Amino acid sequence: MLFSAQLTRLKSDIRSPLVQNVFWLAFDKALRIIIGLLVGIWVARYLGPAQWGKLNYILAIIGILIPLCNLGMDGFLVKSIVQNPQARNELLGTAFVSRIAILPIAFGAASLFLFASGAVFDDFLLFVLLSCNFLIAPFDLIDIEFQARLQSRLTVISKNTAYIIGAAGKIYLITSHKPLFWFAAIMGLETLLSYAFLVFIYQKRYNLRDWKFSSAIVNDFVRTCWPFVISNVAIILYMRVDQLMIEQLSGTRELGLFSSVVRLSELFLFIPVAVCSSYMPTLINHQKEANNAKFLSGIQTLMNWMTRISLGSAIVVSLFADQIIHLLFGPEFNGASDVLIIYIWSIIPVYLGVAASQYLIIENLQKYSLFKTLSGLIMNIVLNLLLIPWYGAKGAAIATVISYSVSAILSNAFFNATRLVFRYQLDSFSMLFKVTK
Repeated sequence: MLFSAQLTRLKSDIRSPLVQNVFWLAFDKALRIIIGLLVGIWVARYLGPAQWGKLNYILAIIGILIPLCNLGMDGFLVKSIVQNPQARNELLGTAFVSRIAILPIAFGAASLFLFASGAVFDDFLLFVLLSCNFLIAPFDLIDIEFQARLQSRLTVISKNTAYIIGAAGKIYLITSHKPLFWFAAIMGLETLLSYAFLVFIYQKRYNLRDWKFSSAIVNDFVRTCWPFVISNVAIILYMRVDQLMIEQLSGTRELGLFSSVVRLSELFLFIPVAVCSSYMPTLINHQKEANNAKFLSGIQTLMNWMTRISLGSAIVVSLFADQIIHLLFGPEFNGASDVLIIYIWSIIPVYLGVAASQYLIIENLQKYSLFKTLSGLIMNIVLNLLLIPWYGAKGAAIATVISYSVSAILSNAFFNATRLVFRYQLDSFSMLFKVTK
């Protein structure tokens, strides 16, 4: 009887909207990583380092524009809709108009940057073909609505249907030997399809025309969201600025080598998120029980395993970097192996940074995150300026490892509130071989 009751409860938990929502989000992430890696490597191998670098240069610019056009309001909107569901149409309508208003500014700023940086006609054409990725940003509010309703499966189905079609299209372009611009066009088409599917599904259940603009809510947006806009832009600059600087200081071929390494290293980044997300409920329970010893012991255990996993991965990849690059990307990318040997070590501070973020969230210390990001961004820019002219993509990899270490680890030593987590990060290296914790 007890087992039957537990089984019934387990089935009920699995069928709950919250668990189902988490499952669909995890499925979305896993599918994109697998398809993105396999098809992305094939595209890179087909285009070669120079054209692959040119494509990633424009994608880096687009990647900076997306959080700017989203105005940093995603989390705020989900929270506001959940807390005040009767105002959802005013919230969504006001956000929609606000995002549309920022689009011409973003498009103009990017065009001005390309012109000032001496971009040629081909660069502008690539930018136009890929611009759907941020021009369509206002319709991403449908995803926000589905998140608030715990219906993320609808977004996942819509976007991944288009993603699979796009992947098939890229394979066709490779096998039919099409030039670079076709790949940019299929990426833009993929985005248009994903949001067309999303709008169609939304209209079947709700109605976009119910969204209303409210001037009163605009003031709340401005007052509440500007710190998140700054934070999101800082984060995305931190992630993309090295690619912009490599293209400007060392050329598209070096950027192609660097981009291939980044794409490969992203395969390891779902591990700390998955581990920490699974471990976080345990940490929260310890804190709720006011069991400080267990909570702090849990943080240390998490840090220890993040260090072991990341260090082990970095050692294995470093030892077999030549074989990995040659097997996946081909002989044209052989120079990327030296970059990979350096860049892969950045996953250690990344893993420890994700673990530290769990502590900051639970202890309500998120306000230090912006400082940590900005310190890493400044360090990254300075080191790139110094190292890229001399060492190209390898210099950018060195800058990444150092700046990530500053942002994710060293910056925790600057404040009394975060110094404890800094000590735990350092202690994790001394506990590498203690498998009991």
